[in-house]
Amino acid sequence: MKHLQFEDWILQDTELNQEHQRELQTHLKQCSQCLGLYQATTQINHLFKSAPIPEPVSDFSQRWLLRIEKTEQRKNRLILAITLAVISLATFLVLVGVGYRINSGALGFSQILLEMVTMIANWIVFFNQLNNIVAPLFRVSLKLISPVWLSTIGISISGITAAWIYALSRTRSLQKELQS
Repeated sequence: MKHLQFEDWILQDTELNQEHQRELQTHLKQCSQCLGLYQATTQINHLFKSAPIPEPVSDFSQRWLLRIEKTEQRKNRLILAITLAVISLATFLVLVGVGYRINSGALGFSQILLEMVTMIANWIVFFNQLNNIVAPLFRVSLKLISPVWLSTIGISISGITAAWIYALSRTRSLQKELQS
C-alpha cells in the first residue's frame, strides 16, 4: 500500500476533505503502522493544546538584560585590547624609528630634535586625516565585522605602517649618504 500518502495526510496540519478522510480511515483499519503514527500524532497534538503556557521566572528579564550587558562588555574589552595593541605597536615602531635616527649621530642634537618634532607633527596630521576618513567606517564596521577580522585588519595596518616607517627611514638614510 501507499504509506507515504497516508503518512503525509496524518502529519499535515490541515483538514482533509471528506473523500481523503474516508480513504485515511479505511487505510488505518488495515495498517497498524499508520494507525500507530495517527494515534501518536493525535496524542501529541492533544498534549500541546492542553498543556498550560509556561510563565517565565520572575527575574528572567533582569537576568537576560544582564547577560546582554556582559556580552557587550566583553566585546568592548576585546575592541579596547585590539586598539591598545595596535597603538602600542605603532608607538613601538615610532620609537624604533626615532631611536634609529638618534643612533645615526650624523646630525646635531638640535637638528635631530627638529626632525623628531616634525616627524611627530606629520604623524599627528596623518592620524587626524586617517581618523576623519576611517572613524565613521570603523563605527559601522564594528557591528558588522567579526573580532577575528578586526584583529587581522589591525595587524595588517600595523604591518603597512611598519613598512612605511622602514621605507621612510631608508629613504632618508640614502639621502644622507648621497649628500655626503
